[in-house]
Amino acid sequence: MDNPLYVSKHWSVTEWDCWRRSKNDYAWDNENSRLCTNDEKTANLFRIFDMLRDWNPNWVINTTSYHEEYGTSFKSGFRTVADGVNAACGGEVGSYHTRGCAADIHISGQDDTDTALADTVIAAAKAWGIEDQLGIGYYGNWIHVDTRGYTSRW
Repeated sequence: MDNPLYVSKHWSVTEWDCWRRSKNDYAWDNENSRLCTNDEKTANLFRIFDMLRDWNPNWVINTTSYHEEYGTSFKSGFRTVADGVNAACGGEVGSYHTRGCAADIHISGQDDTDTALADTVIAAAKAWGIEDQLGIGYYGNWIHVDTRGYTSRW
């Protein structure tokens, strides 16, 4: 873990992990509270997300609704399977959220359309040459983004 594949400029694992942990199977926070990863798809996700925050510091990971059975709300980034968090969040079996390469995002304090948000994400992905590797889901004022390795839109 001393030489990660990617170190995020702006993001921490605690911002992205459903339990707000500083470490999970895909990434860990370094001594500067920056997300580090050795997973290529997680690295690609945060390459895009770093560029988004370069352009506008108000990009955030969505927080899901309060879940009574857990007594908390969850970050809608990396989700765990074994403890039922992905299912509690409405995630599908095999979700990219459980594979370390997805998050539901929006710009805090702005009322952007999902199309405008996705266009910005695609522009950031183009800068890295990975625009054809994205899954993007359109949900009104937020979007799902994953680095699945091929193009998918819904």
